[in-house]
Amino acid sequence: MRSERTWPLFHVCTTSFTVRGSCWLLLGGALLFAWLAPLVTPWEEKPVILQPARAQAAWLYVWLALFTWLPFQAAAVGHRLRREGILEHLHAGGLKPGQLFMQISASLLIWAVALAVIAAGVCVLFCSPSNPAEAARWLGLVAQYAVLYCVVAVPLLMLGVALGTRTSEVIAFLAPVALLFLGLFGSGWLEPMFTSSDNPVLKALWMIIPHYHLADLTPRLVFKMGPLPMASFFQTVVCLGLEGVAFFLLGLCAFRTRS
Repeated sequence: MRSERTWPLFHVCTTSFTVRGSCWLLLGGALLFAWLAPLVTPWEEKPVILQPARAQAAWLYVWLALFTWLPFQAAAVGHRLRREGILEHLHAGGLKPGQLFMQISASLLIWAVALAVIAAGVCVLFCSPSNPAEAARWLGLVAQYAVLYCVVAVPLLMLGVALGTRTSEVIAFLAPVALLFLGLFGSGWLEPMFTSSDNPVLKALWMIIPHYHLADLTPRLVFKMGPLPMASFFQTVVCLGLEGVAFFLLGLCAFRTRS
C-alpha cells in the first residue's frame, strides 16, 4: 500500500499493462521466437549453426520490440493519461511533472529490461559454449549486449512517453522509431559522406546523429568473437549514454500535464 501512495501513477500504469495481457504475449513471444525461428535454417545438416542462430533470433526479437510494441505503448500511455486529465489531476495534487514523467516511464521500462533479460537468458542457458573459457567470454559478451541495449532503449521510450503527452500518438510513436532506424541503419549509410567531407556542418551532423549501431553486438554473438575490450565498451556506453541524456532532457522539456 505504501508503494501505491508514493508511486500511484507507476502502480496504475503497471496494472494496466498486466491486465490487458499484451505484455505477457510479448515476453512469451520472445521465448517462442528464439526457439522456433532457428529451426528454419538448415541446422540438421550443420548442427553447429543452431546455437548462434538461436542467440541471433533472441536479440532480433528484442530489437523488433523496440521498433514496434514498446514505442507504441510509450506513445499511447502518455497520450491517454494527458487526454483523460489524470496527469493534470495528480499535478494539482502535489506531484511534480518530473515525478509523473519518471513513474510513467518506469512502468514501461520494466518490459524493455525484461526482454533484455530473456534474450540474455536464452543466450546463456541454451547457446553457451561447452568450453569453460569460451563460456566465460560468451557470458561477458551477453552482459555487454544487455547493457548497451538498455542504454539505447531507456531514453527512446522516455522520449516517446513525453511526446505522447505533447502531440498525437502517431508522432510520438514515429519519432523514437525514426531515431532508432537512423542510429541502427542510417548512420552506416551516411558515414562515407559525412566522414570523408571537410565540411564542418557535415562533421557536426555526424557527431549529433545517434550511433545505435554501436550497441548491436549480434555479429560478435554469431561469430563468437568474445566481448568488447573494456576500454571500447566503456567508450561506447559513454557515447550512447550522452545521446540518451540529450533525449531524456528533451523528453523532460516536452512532457506536459495539462489536458
